[in-house]
Amino acid sequence: MGSRKTNARGRQLQEVINEGYFNCIDDVSTTFEKNDYEVKIDWILASQPLHSLISNVETHPTIGTLSGHKPLTFVIPIGSEPKPASPRLSLNFKAANWPKFRNKLNEQLMLWNKHHYINSESDVEEYTSFITNSITTATQEAIPTSKKLNTNIKL
Repeated sequence: MGSRKTNARGRQLQEVINEGYFNCIDDVSTTFEKNDYEVKIDWILASQPLHSLISNVETHPTIGTLSGHKPLTFVIPIGSEPKPASPRLSLNFKAANWPKFRNKLNEQLMLWNKHHYINSESDVEEYTSFITNSITTATQEAIPTSKKLNTNIKL
């Protein structure tokens, strides 16, 4: 692998590859050309899972560079999953009918059995749910939703 003119650094790199930390993309094209000397000295190294995604490896002409190295290109298909729409509602608090909200909330809270004592963790959970549902009901009746929706920007 690599140039016929190997040095200590090249041997160290070969050892790292042999240990399995990186995989080498197997491509036989030469990547260095100078004075009738051609050899593959430029390699694409990648760890898993990136290694399995690399495709369409191409070696290009030297494009006039004096170094003799030929550019390598390859494709890695990357994308992102679309973010789901937010379930949150945007409320227009400036347009809220606060007297209606207070009346509806009071109406809902009056439905709680005043003789029901809170003695256990499950009683606390039940009372918390009752209050949350009361606030939600009053909100739905007295506070309109905003025309602006919570949207995600597509990249």
